[in-house]
Amino acid sequence: MRFSEILRIALLEIKGHKMRSFLSFFSISIGVISIMYTLTLIYSMNFRLKKAVEVAGPGRINVELKKRWEAQSDAEKKEAREALTYADSIAIKKAFPELYMVSPYKDKWVEFSDGYFTDYVSVRGITTQWKKRGWVYKLRGRFINEYDIENAQRVCVVIKEGGWMKKPKWMKFYSYSDPLQNYVKHSELLGKTIKLGNGLYKVIGVLEEPPAEKNPRSFVGVGMWEPKVLVPITTAQKFLSGWGDNAGDAIDGIHVDTGDPATIEKYKRQIEQALKSLHGKNLRFNIKDYREVMKDQMADKRRDMLTVMIIGIIAILSGGIGIMNVSLAAIYSRIKEIGIRRSIGAGRKDIMLQFMTEAMLLGFFGGVAGVIAGFAGIQYLAYKGDQNMAMLSWWMPLAAVAAAVFTGFAASIYPARTAAKLDPIEALRYE
Repeated sequence: MRFSEILRIALLEIKGHKMRSFLSFFSISIGVISIMYTLTLIYSMNFRLKKAVEVAGPGRINVELKKRWEAQSDAEKKEAREALTYADSIAIKKAFPELYMVSPYKDKWVEFSDGYFTDYVSVRGITTQWKKRGWVYKLRGRFINEYDIENAQRVCVVIKEGGWMKKPKWMKFYSYSDPLQNYVKHSELLGKTIKLGNGLYKVIGVLEEPPAEKNPRSFVGVGMWEPKVLVPITTAQKFLSGWGDNAGDAIDGIHVDTGDPATIEKYKRQIEQALKSLHGKNLRFNIKDYREVMKDQMADKRRDMLTVMIIGIIAILSGGIGIMNVSLAAIYSRIKEIGIRRSIGAGRKDIMLQFMTEAMLLGFFGGVAGVIAGFAGIQYLAYKGDQNMAMLSWWMPLAAVAAAVFTGFAASIYPARTAAKLDPIEALRYE
């Protein structure tokens, strides 16, 4: 038989059994909607995770002092320990000038005052290297420069949060509001003199974050905490009064980026050796691959992706089972038809192709309907602020329809073979 004739008969069969066809059509549509949602979510998560790693730095290493509770023995907890210093970061940069970034930092909690407004805020002492990674900001004014660091200038840069373009639903249950951010959003601080701790500091710049939906750093929470006020690291060491883990010349850590993930292990060993040569055994520190810091978060994201993928697969398989059941039922209502067609020259392959074409057409029509409904649902979720639904790509509808057609094909193999094996003489006698 010609394929055009097989296709015509398949369409007539689908039209002639509307309810049976609708049930198969509907079950496939539900599966395709789930596939569309799954593909969009997985694509979005992978894309945002990749961007988060790129912004953080592909060869990122964190050098941090080992906390007292991380000590492996009571003696180790009690012994005198040396601290990381700004000089250590300079020594690392001098020893390995090819490193893309060597960014030391020192954190403090201090009292922020401007007029009648007062609040305790986190302040980080940094160098110019800080802006080489994680830079997602729009700068008003200027950033901290080498002159500020060399002369321990009393200047600062304030970070203004980007908020949300459209608040997600869970924000309704999260009522906390950052007093400093509220003040920054309603006040022009650029050029003003504010009070940090016991000293006066001039605000030389304001860093404006993008909205959370467009901020790749917001996707991964681990290691992404940042203070809201930046000062030169030398200023933080000499003048900034407040609460912090390390006093005097000590710093909290050094962020390093080798520029290439392949060189991370090499520089971890070399930086460890360099620090031990400077401090001996009295400096207890950890050197962590940034990917290890993100590991738990990445594992959680992958679990979410896997869960959604399994749900999508189950849904599309349910549609396939529906098509199989309907096809098997159709065989018994069309036994005489099969006998007549065999008696006038149709071969077993023709019978198989007929049933498989009908099932694949059901899969195709169900796939198209599912894509339309899925697209509308995804657009609605994106409009409602679900940032994971904002990345629908052109290939996803094609993949979803292809999956539906393949499901129809796979589900029809057994019923088609069963129909093709019927004895034509017995089929003609069937009443």
